[in-house]
Amino acid sequence: MTTEYNSLLKSPRWFEKRKIILARDNNKCRCCGATNGLHVHHRQYHVSKRTGSFQLPWKYQNKYLITLCDKCHTTGHSKFKVPTFTVS
Repeated sequence: MTTEYNSLLKSPRWFEKRKIILARDNNKCRCCGATNGLHVHHRQYHVSKRTGSFQLPWKYQNKYLITLCDKCHTTGHSKFKVPTFTVS
């Protein structure tokens, strides 16, 4: 991910989307049940065919987002590469 994309994760629109996903997941890590240090993780990334840019983080369908604690998020990224798909 780029620095520019990471800065989008500080926007009010991402915070709103994040709040929705955390509530859906009962403010718990979906892997271990932890309630502290929670992240909303993108299960996959989408890149626009037309522009080559990553989709805005808050534009993802909820099914592509999951709540993970810091430990599970870090472990997941170290074991698995998040797939990137080209979309319209």
